[in-house]
Amino acid sequence: MQIVVEYVLLENFLINLIILKTVSLILREKGRLFFLSAFLGACLTVVMPALYLSSVGWLFVELGQAILCVCISFKFKKLKKFLQIFGTNFCATFLYGGACYFFEGLFGQRPFVLILCVVVGVFAVVNGIARLHARKKAVDNFCFDVEIQEKGRCGKWRAFLDSGNLLFDPVTNSPVSLINFRVFSALFKEIDLEDIIRRSEKLKTLRCAHYISMGTLGSDGKILVFQVDKLVLEGRPYEKVTLGLCLKKFDDAFGSDIILHNNLASA
Repeated sequence: MQIVVEYVLLENFLINLIILKTVSLILREKGRLFFLSAFLGACLTVVMPALYLSSVGWLFVELGQAILCVCISFKFKKLKKFLQIFGTNFCATFLYGGACYFFEGLFGQRPFVLILCVVVGVFAVVNGIARLHARKKAVDNFCFDVEIQEKGRCGKWRAFLDSGNLLFDPVTNSPVSLINFRVFSALFKEIDLEDIIRRSEKLKTLRCAHYISMGTLGSDGKILVFQVDKLVLEGRPYEKVTLGLCLKKFDDAFGSDIILHNNLASA
């Protein structure tokens, strides 16, 4: 019986710890004393069967345990914040408990090591989703609607403000915002990719067209730069803006077709 108690204590301690880590990850809250909180919760789980509680009593003890863990592990000053943390903790507990119940329903009662592997696997999935969401949110905070106008043609795209884009055109000494070929082909349908690679005579139709070196986005080659009539950033117009055509794929990384120069966006 001593071995069973030890296993139950260890299993609940690790699961409680993962639940608290999940709450911290989802809410991006810096927790504290996770080990103490998880241990106290595990101890309470072990002694609860000896209390012979009714269903209602069991429910109140479980709620008290969750409140205790939240109060120990997280700081909050307002009731709204507490309810947010408590609700996330409850959902995380339900998620991991449901995963364990589903696993046992399929394969029957298994050693706690396998149960723990299931919990760790679910945590890995939650962690991956949370990181993707955080990255998307961070990118969206630096994305803007941009309209480019050139010789009567215009189009709207999403642009990403990259503070690391400090590329300047040495000829005109103007900041260079990068576009992909999708944007370029929409503005200059008469110029195809072969013309750009071969540097054909068609490039002379572009204003101030020339090639400059670029050492960003994993490229150390030369890119085509040119000027357009107007670029409208969130309703604010910029005249004679210099653009650089980057043939490297940056759409997936930045979630946009244009990378704005840092100076242009902060002007």
